[in-house]
Amino acid sequence: MIDKKKAGEGIAELIPYIIAGANLSGLIGRQITQTQMMVLFAVHSRKQCPMNNLADHMHVSMPTISGIVDRLVQAGYLKRVTAVDDRRQIKVRLSASGEKLISKIKSVISLRWQEVLATLGPKELQNFYQVVTKLRQTLQTNT
Repeated sequence: MIDKKKAGEGIAELIPYIIAGANLSGLIGRQITQTQMMVLFAVHSRKQCPMNNLADHMHVSMPTISGIVDRLVQAGYLKRVTAVDDRRQIKVRLSASGEKLISKIKSVISLRWQEVLATLGPKELQNFYQVVTKLRQTLQTNT
């Protein structure tokens, strides 16, 4: 019987192979760093995110996240927004260019997964999709 620890370890082992095979470096080239890409995904998952929450989520200091966000704003991938209820609070959200870049990255990752999933039969694919859907819903609730 597989327990959560073993399943988690299996996923952790799988991720580097998925990322390596996706050739994201060919897509993003020198446009953004991996850290900047992680920040874009963090903002994407939250739609609009206060800077302090983003720093906490990324486990970095406010000055560090401010520098990363500054570069992403300058590159046109993020926008700073003043909170309606508290003008002192700054939030960030993806710009149209940021949304487009995330869409491209997700497309490349999807193609990579399609290659990997080609080894599964129809029933395995159905089961996998059900598990992935449940995991996504759990992660969205906890984000």
